[in-house]
Amino acid sequence: MTDVTRDPSVVIARLRRAKRLLITSHAAPDGDAIGSELGFAELAQQLGATTTIVNRDPHPASLGFLPGLETVTVAGELPSGFEGSFDLAVVLECPDLGRPGFSGLDRLPIVNIDHHLENARYGELNYVDEDAPAAGEMILAMAEVADATVTETMATNLYAALVTDTGDFRYSNATPRAFSAGARLVVAGAQPAEIAEQLWENNPARIVRLTATVLSTLELIADGRLAVITCDRAMLEAAGAFPEDTESLVNIPRAIEGVRVAVFFKAFRDGSVRASLRSRAKVDVQSVARVFGGGGHRNAAGCTIPGTLSEARRALLEALLPVVESA
Repeated sequence: MTDVTRDPSVVIARLRRAKRLLITSHAAPDGDAIGSELGFAELAQQLGATTTIVNRDPHPASLGFLPGLETVTVAGELPSGFEGSFDLAVVLECPDLGRPGFSGLDRLPIVNIDHHLENARYGELNYVDEDAPAAGEMILAMAEVADATVTETMATNLYAALVTDTGDFRYSNATPRAFSAGARLVVAGAQPAEIAEQLWENNPARIVRLTATVLSTLELIADGRLAVITCDRAMLEAAGAFPEDTESLVNIPRAIEGVRVAVFFKAFRDGSVRASLRSRAKVDVQSVARVFGGGGHRNAAGCTIPGTLSEARRALLEALLPVVESA
């Protein structure tokens, strides 16, 4: 039986019946994924559970300051015998069960916690709230209904989740609900200035080198309304960088005057290309990403396209151009 709820107290009741939790989020985790995992793990521990966080990919360098990050395991597969080691899997920020990049998660009961419009409600319990500004805000709501202590470390992780998914309260999901959650997290001990500095102003030199290289590929299409940048493995190697270092680069061309949509093609694996899409105002890139099996939010989405870089580029731009030209 599958239950769907927007009530955090329903999730808390389910968690109180579990003692050993496996926690994960989507591949190529961002701030909302990592911050929510860490905040949720601390909440679950207060409820009496043991927790193990496993992600397929490493975190971006900008998130290296988050408290508790050393507890996150990065692995290509789930722990051997995980079915007998855990009572429950908690999957955060994943619209479908393919997003974590692990096979076998469905061998455990699943609590699905997400705010994406296209969530497939794949869990035993689905705490899905499309109006939530970030998964981190949903975890805060859970902590509050559970009368848990929102510690300084939990507040820091959940605040980082909130500000990264709202673009530092600049995106369309920076609603009154987002600002209210931010205020409560600051009261609980989150330090906005320190977190902002770590997130946005503390890049390793390799990321600066990579940024320069990636921006040299910039193309402006459709009378400057569509910006395209590209990165491949050779560019990563030349900069001494890693795939996770590319996480926020797509936001740079999005900020160009006149650009309505920015696309970042990442050709790191043979046979497929990852595309990150960002848009302004009411331009819906999620609907385009969904055509290619991806998803996200209206102004921030992504997809993986099989084939070579040129094939992926041709297919995605063909789908995007009508959206851009009508904007």
